[in-house]
Amino acid sequence: TGVQTCALPICLVRLDAEALDVLAVVAWNQPVAREKLVELGCDASPTVLRMLVRRGLLELVPQEEGEACYRTTRKFLDVFRLGSLADLPNPDAPPQ
Repeated sequence: TGVQTCALPICLVRLDAEALDVLAVVAWNQPVAREKLVELGCDASPTVLRMLVRRGLLELVPQEEGEACYRTTRKFLDVFRLGSLADLPNPDAPPQ
């Protein structure tokens, strides 16, 4: 066997549990400042946030008053095969 490739521009994005937690909290609460992430129970380390921005899954958006906020990107939707944020599952619904 050799290296597998695919026709899609995004084949594989490896994320640990902390990164997935950050993405979920941001997706459902965006735009969200790091301080708000902590209030929501997601103690996202600056290292994880930088990694997600570097990989193009999150972006920083300036806010008129104060701290910049995080939001998901088009790449986030593509990686998780979502057409839009409206396709996110209800966070209160039981897993399927």
